[in-house]
Amino acid sequence: MDEIRRLRKLYELKNVDRKIPLDGRHESSAEHTYSCLVLAQYFLPKIRQKLDEPKVMRMILYHDVVEIESGDTYFLDDKGDKEEKAFPVLLQKIPVEMKDDVDALWNQYEAGKSPEARFCKAIDKLDPAIQIAFSKDIWRNKRLSEKIVRQAKDDYFKEFPELSCIWEKIVDYAKKNGYFID
Repeated sequence: MDEIRRLRKLYELKNVDRKIPLDGRHESSAEHTYSCLVLAQYFLPKIRQKLDEPKVMRMILYHDVVEIESGDTYFLDDKGDKEEKAFPVLLQKIPVEMKDDVDALWNQYEAGKSPEARFCKAIDKLDPAIQIAFSKDIWRNKRLSEKIVRQAKDDYFKEFPELSCIWEKIVDYAKKNGYFID
């Protein structure tokens, strides 16, 4: 039963609420991961760079598992070392057979040194914008300005013009429709 308990630990991502509302409730980190997987499948064939697709998909699958221990952090909040401290705790609770893969991919994602990691980070930053693209009230309630979102996210898309194009469409739409507080 210990093996099942360890495997079930990863299911707990479904219980982590994110700061992004979804139909009158908060989206879970597992739902965010699913949306990121969908976005990756959509964009991988469109980008010019050749990326290792299985690696991208596994990296996205694991990119937020640390939130099982640390909870979600809003994109404007400082994560500090909260996730750095939580990750080793999580690794001790998941199946031994998965530990090395989760460890390597999560650390590579965090470091952002490979093209796959940077692509995954860009997808991670694009997903919430798509999630709330047609929700003016959320942008206004979160008191988002164009300057704030651009400072927080623009750099992630520079390497991937295909993602940058979608990002710019979202920002332009938000600007034209009065989503920003500035």
